[in-house]
Amino acid sequence: MKKIINWDDIPSLESVGLDRDCKPITPLGKRAFVRIRNENIPKLFTVSETLVKVATVKQIYTGQLLDVSVGGLAINLPILLEAELPLKVSFYLGPERIISKGIVRHIHKTKEQHTTGVEFIDLDFEYAGYIDRLYTSLISDHKLLSFFYDTVYEKR
Repeated sequence: MKKIINWDDIPSLESVGLDRDCKPITPLGKRAFVRIRNENIPKLFTVSETLVKVATVKQIYTGQLLDVSVGGLAINLPILLEAELPLKVSFYLGPERIISKGIVRHIHKTKEQHTTGVEFIDLDFEYAGYIDRLYTSLISDHKLLSFFYDTVYEKR
């Protein structure tokens, strides 16, 4: 015989507050977007490296793409850019040329290069969808599941 459930016996959760310290645990950590690392781009396209053009008010520089996401990119540049510097970036991901405004958010000096994190500002919706689909195509290929775990569960 099936037991009858009386849902009214269970107290309402409407008035129960949620502990503000309770934050969801995600494999992204503090990151808002999953990144496609440079070493995974050859799995999608037949390129050994991806160059990025960076234009500031003063000059145009060329750097090497380290990773890209819908939120921004990381590049190695030969010069040190200052934080919060507005700029424009242009690069190819396969046949698609991505152009966006950006702001320098992170700088880290490594030997003779400067790793520069750039946040996209007003990235075109079509470009964002393209980058997102690239990531999806990587993880949908069963041979590339290790990419997902290497990227999302990145060792810190």
